[in-house]
Amino acid sequence: MSRTYGETKNCAGCRFWSEMLAQCRGGGSVEAMCLVDDGAFSGKYVTARQRCDKWKSGHLGAVDDPPNYGEETRALYAEEDAA
Repeated sequence: MSRTYGETKNCAGCRFWSEMLAQCRGGGSVEAMCLVDDGAFSGKYVTARQRCDKWKSGHLGAVDDPPNYGEETRALYAEEDAA
């Protein structure tokens, strides 16, 4: 499973699921770091299928997406959240 850009209410659709910090152990599912500040999975590797109450749509991509490591993306999300 890969990023779903907000189309699913699991980690694959969440803006905090970081494919920049990811691993795959033993040929299993890709696990990516959760970058949410204070969630149950904060700072932990999680699969795309996991869910938590800190989910926010990742329709613009992850908060650490290249080429600027999310600087532009985070600003766009902040603008949306303020509206």
